[in-house]
Amino acid sequence: MKPLHLGISSLPLLSLLVPSLVLAGESKAIEPPISSNSEYSTKACQSRAIGNGIFRAYSNPKPVSNHAFSANGGRRIKLNSLAGPRALLVNFWTTWCTPCIEEMPSMDRLQSRVPLDKLLILPLVRDGKGLSQAITFYRRYEIKHLPVAADRFGKISSEHHIGPVPQTLFVNQQGLVKGLLVGAVDWESTAVLDLLDSCLDIKVSESTQAAKSQ
Repeated sequence: MKPLHLGISSLPLLSLLVPSLVLAGESKAIEPPISSNSEYSTKACQSRAIGNGIFRAYSNPKPVSNHAFSANGGRRIKLNSLAGPRALLVNFWTTWCTPCIEEMPSMDRLQSRVPLDKLLILPLVRDGKGLSQAITFYRRYEIKHLPVAADRFGKISSEHHIGPVPQTLFVNQQGLVKGLLVGAVDWESTAVLDLLDSCLDIKVSESTQAAKSQ
């Protein structure tokens, strides 16, 4: 079965091969990795302030929503089908939200630095026009590594009590929501990378950081 294409070479698209993900320009979908017996990080996932944002760690993590979001081509995909053994960052945003506009480029760069079989960043737009508005936004701000998706009916955001955007759910490899980041951040900052390490066992290699700074 072939992945969806809209003829937009710069936009990453969600494939029909759920929960695989295919990025524009790739010849095949990236399948979820085979689960291993490796232990996850034992570092404490704690609430903290990060720049202009606040991370609220959950003492009793609950499973991520099984409601479906809208992907390119009209496909409906259940959110919980994408987690495990990779982690998820589920970002809620709108195209007219100034903090969302400010943080999206660094979120896009972060995804380019972390393998998709380890971490999937999924922005769910909440604009009334949904995917079409998001596609225009991606073109304007040259977002190249994030999938285009929408929480069109607001069921996911409602289940997770999402308020003013941007807000981001941290979902671990077992599909449990470890916490919620409220507000916009620099997704490549040391504070955010430390949070990814302690809450999701996602480590950004030093060699990648060094390459970015050059």
